[in-house]
Amino acid sequence: MRFKRFALRGLVILAVTVALCMFFARTVQTITTPKVKLVTPQNGRLEVKMNFQGQVYFPKTEEFTVKEAAQTNAKVKAVYVSEGHWVSAGDIIFTTECTSYEEDMKKLQDEYDEKNKSLLDLDIANRSMSRESRQNELYDAMLSAQDALAKQTTQARVTALNNGITLTGDVSDWSKQLAAQSGDVPAEVVEAVERTVAASGVFQAAQEEYLAILENKKLKVKDDVFKYIQDRNELIRAMDELTGKMVELTLCVDALKEVRAPRDGFIVSVKVTAGDTYDGVQPAFVMNAEEEQPVLRASLSGIDRTIADETKAEIKNDSYGTTRTTVRKTVTEKDGSKYLYINLPEEMLEAGTTQLRRIVSAGGVQVSITYRAKEATTLIPASAVRNEGENQNYVFLVQRSYGGFMNATSMKVVKTSVTVLERSDSYVSVAEDLSYQQLADREDRTLTDGQTVMEYVD
Repeated sequence: MRFKRFALRGLVILAVTVALCMFFARTVQTITTPKVKLVTPQNGRLEVKMNFQGQVYFPKTEEFTVKEAAQTNAKVKAVYVSEGHWVSAGDIIFTTECTSYEEDMKKLQDEYDEKNKSLLDLDIANRSMSRESRQNELYDAMLSAQDALAKQTTQARVTALNNGITLTGDVSDWSKQLAAQSGDVPAEVVEAVERTVAASGVFQAAQEEYLAILENKKLKVKDDVFKYIQDRNELIRAMDELTGKMVELTLCVDALKEVRAPRDGFIVSVKVTAGDTYDGVQPAFVMNAEEEQPVLRASLSGIDRTIADETKAEIKNDSYGTTRTTVRKTVTEKDGSKYLYINLPEEMLEAGTTQLRRIVSAGGVQVSITYRAKEATTLIPASAVRNEGENQNYVFLVQRSYGGFMNATSMKVVKTSVTVLERSDSYVSVAEDLSYQQLADREDRTLTDGQTVMEYVD
């Protein structure tokens, strides 16, 4: 009996000792073994929320030049619109004043009065002579035909030279010169030559009619009568021209007092500033092209992702809150720069709206786009993907080893290379299929390949 008691006591002591050893061994193992969070890769399409700064942009524009200003010394008084401003046809863009109007008008009036006095003096000196004759009419007709022929000849030669053809010699030979050309002669050259030949015919007919009257003693007038009528007609023509200039000057000045919008649309830019002198040569203001709406343009510099047309977007504005819209398209400019064109909501394009102008004044607006990859791939939490150099990415796969009765299940990590396709702040898309496998993530210390690990729970 005593031996049995000693044996039983020994067994108890042994069991306690073994238990204590196992406890301290487990404790040591727990302290020294890295702890990891186990994660399982997902299969799906990577989504990335991307933020941009969108600027108001007009893809197509139309320039407007106030040509009347070329005839006046127009000084800009005030500008009433700015970029992004919606205007209706007839709205005032800017106003001007002609500082030299009185001086210019006086010069024209003085010259007119001088011509008018000369006409009166001429009529008084030749009061007994007739003021009309058939000879003078035909002479004037011949001069007009000659001027028209000279203009047509110049225009035809310039048109021909622009098309690599040199017209020489008599106008009557031009048609033969074109016929001798190899290849098809451009239609504009043919038309210019035909107009010149026709003008030549008109001049020849007028010349023949005038020469014929010189041979007719009954119709021919005396030289002093002919000269009187010609001088008188010249003065009248000069006075008519001066009257036209005075009318034109007045109309120009009146038109420039208030330069108005020619149609409905958005102002892209105004090229004049209050206090400037506008010459009527350069564009005064620019509007969006008809039926071409402005967009928000965002730079894609440094972004390799392809964002599909019609991708949903959100415009965030402090004044108007969040508005939903869509991507119109991606555009590559001539310099290679890529931009995203984002549709502006209808309420920002309504007549009389001030929203667009406020966005321009604020320097732009924030635009958010949720990008979705075209294809489903393996998605891994970003923190589980490691990197040891350019394009050298890897993960730690977890392998389990199931022990027997006295051995607990153990886990070790295996370093495995992966091919990264895309990244977001939360997930990484990889080419490898890692479905149904577990990865080590958020370890409490540095891991090495083949190392034993333990799982911890948040």
